[in-house]
Amino acid sequence: MLRFLGLAPVAAILFVATPASANDSTAALGAGGLTLTQSADVRMASEDLFVSREEIRVAYSFVNESGSPITTRVAFPLPEADMSQLGDVDLNWPTDDPLNIVKFVVTVDGRVVQPELEQKAFIKGQDVTDVLRRLGAPLGYPRHGFAETLMALSPAAKQELTQRGMADFVGDYPHALWTVKDTFHWEQTFPSDRPLKVEHSYKPVVGGSFIASTEFPELYRKSEFFQTFCIDKTTEAGIGRMLRAAAKRTGQSGLLLSWYVDYVLTTGRNWKGPIGHFRLTVDKGKPENVVSFCMSGVHRSGPTTFTAELTDFVPDRDLHVMIVEPMPPEANQ
Repeated sequence: MLRFLGLAPVAAILFVATPASANDSTAALGAGGLTLTQSADVRMASEDLFVSREEIRVAYSFVNESGSPITTRVAFPLPEADMSQLGDVDLNWPTDDPLNIVKFVVTVDGRVVQPELEQKAFIKGQDVTDVLRRLGAPLGYPRHGFAETLMALSPAAKQELTQRGMADFVGDYPHALWTVKDTFHWEQTFPSDRPLKVEHSYKPVVGGSFIASTEFPELYRKSEFFQTFCIDKTTEAGIGRMLRAAAKRTGQSGLLLSWYVDYVLTTGRNWKGPIGHFRLTVDKGKPENVVSFCMSGVHRSGPTTFTAELTDFVPDRDLHVMIVEPMPPEANQ
């Protein structure tokens, strides 16, 4: 069974005939919203969230209800990456910048903020950041040349990593066994006399797999696939039509591409009270694509967009968006 991670180029996977099952599909890295680390007096008055395969944008309005200015640290954590799974895969990350792999940008009241970056590495819950830095091993999210950098370490460094159970150098390819956690953060003052507007954007790390007519929908129902993306009868029928059209075009069993974008909504619970006004817009990219995600009150707001607006919203689950599209024409040649 095939699984491809992140933004793996489509051309690199089209020659494989066996599709991935629903159990072996999602590999998106779901970053999320901002986390307040100290105060319980700042309320998220509104959140306007836009999600697509290409970009995630969020606009917040924060209200300080303490009566006095509050200066505290605000954090934007990236999801933890398990290097035993990601380190030996040639991912097409959103950018080549190892210090900002998702092109994270933040503004406060319209002014650009330069956040600090904290990079940590762990193995079995133990912080091994200093060990990796001392040995010259790559730290942070995997990047181009990750394996080559490990292989270029000195014999003594490789031996220490092996003895500590942090890496395996058996054969011609190294296997890193630690996890990495990157967190952007900055000091922020929340005034008490007016709302504070904070906006940020980044490029998501998108996961994906194939959907095959020979497996859909029976095999997918046996997994958590339908529940994860809240696939209803209308969405199921739309995917079925796309599969039949794909089979008619190729004269073989139908095959589609499915993409997965994750967003950690539950960080919104770290602020005081519910989110006063929450607006979500999901863009499926092309009118012929099919999109599915779990959210109440969703309505079509444009040829490719769907929107939901909620009052006093308390997120009890993270957002998982599935976008299904036909295989590109060159795949059928």
